[in-house]
Amino acid sequence: MKKITLILIFASTLLFSNESYLDDQFKRAIDSYQNRLFQDSYFLLSPHEDKLDRSSMFILARSAYEIGRYEEAQRLYEEILKDSPENDRVKLELAQTYFKQKKFNEARVLYKEVLKDESLPINVRKNIEKTLMALDQRSRKDFFKTNLTLGYGYDSNAKNTTSDDYVYIFGLPFETEEKRSSGVLEAALSLNHTHRLSEDFTLDNKLVGYMQDFERVRENDLSLIVLGTGISYYQPRFKISLGVDFNYVWLNQRGYLSNFALVPSIDYQIDKNLIYRGKLRVIKKDFHQKNYNFRDSTYYELSNSLALLTKDFGTNIVTLTLGNDNKKRGTHHNVDYKSASLRFENIYPLLKTTLLFSGVEFYIDKYKEKEELLYNKKRKDEKLALDLGLLHSLNKNFSLGVNGKYIDNYSNQSLYKYDKYILKTNLYYTF
Repeated sequence: MKKITLILIFASTLLFSNESYLDDQFKRAIDSYQNRLFQDSYFLLSPHEDKLDRSSMFILARSAYEIGRYEEAQRLYEEILKDSPENDRVKLELAQTYFKQKKFNEARVLYKEVLKDESLPINVRKNIEKTLMALDQRSRKDFFKTNLTLGYGYDSNAKNTTSDDYVYIFGLPFETEEKRSSGVLEAALSLNHTHRLSEDFTLDNKLVGYMQDFERVRENDLSLIVLGTGISYYQPRFKISLGVDFNYVWLNQRGYLSNFALVPSIDYQIDKNLIYRGKLRVIKKDFHQKNYNFRDSTYYELSNSLALLTKDFGTNIVTLTLGNDNKKRGTHHNVDYKSASLRFENIYPLLKTTLLFSGVEFYIDKYKEKEELLYNKKRKDEKLALDLGLLHSLNKNFSLGVNGKYIDNYSNQSLYKYDKYILKTNLYYTF
């Protein structure tokens, strides 16, 4: 009898110790959950799933969701809903879990069920409605966007005439052409079409037309058309694209240049405030006028950008670009060159409807062939560009922009030294 009593005492003590241990586990799990240590709360609760009440199971489900175990979170939320099918909070969590797994139809059904609750807080209702709109967008296959731009500006040195009054040839001074300023009318139309091939792939097409008309320097009149297509692959934190572009340029109403370009690129979100973009452009240039055939070349350009989004200083973008222009046949001192540029730009919201744009860029060209007649050396250009502008949204479709730009181009060959400023105002229409 004494032996049986001891066994009962031992068993009750063991049971009590086990219950104390579980209570301690639950306390630690709740503390971890409240401090957003979801990995800890998940591993503390998951071994005891069969002993959890509905509140603790919700914490386990939420923790599983936060650490990316979406299938497990879905199973737990569905289990909770069996006992409390009217629980809107659980429905919302389950809908978001479906969304993460790209089960958009299931998510849509739950969101619409929750919206039937008239006591739903206004902010929650608005968020659900926005999510449903996003889901409707995802179900669409084709998207179209059109931009129309009309503008007028002033160019203080429309022909990029040298800043020097004289150019010396064989030691003799020759007076340079006088600078010519001009008003400039410009117009652009951009048609963009995106077709969703699947959840991860899109086909992107574009048609762009552009025209620049100078009042006093007609030989600079320019127009071009761009046709492009490409395919993009999307993942939650990055996008990879491969584009193909063809464009044709008219100069002074005569066929001047055609380009064929291959453009792979990647956009990667490093964190919520930092985005990287890399782009490679390979362009085959073919000039159509006999006087310019010597310029035919293949151009390579690699650009790397970092965009930092800040609360107090707007969006800051730093871009490093490297270029290499290779002449197709033969040599010429004004074609083959290597280039590099470093640009910083800032986009700052002055008001809810007004953005301030500012930028500074340093650009350098180093030509590969020596110019033997006038200078007997390889040409090298260094350019500094400063720009400042405002963009004001008038309404949903119309925006008004004004901007100014100053360019100072220094060259070791005096014929190519120049400076200029450009002022423009543009009206934008998007639909």
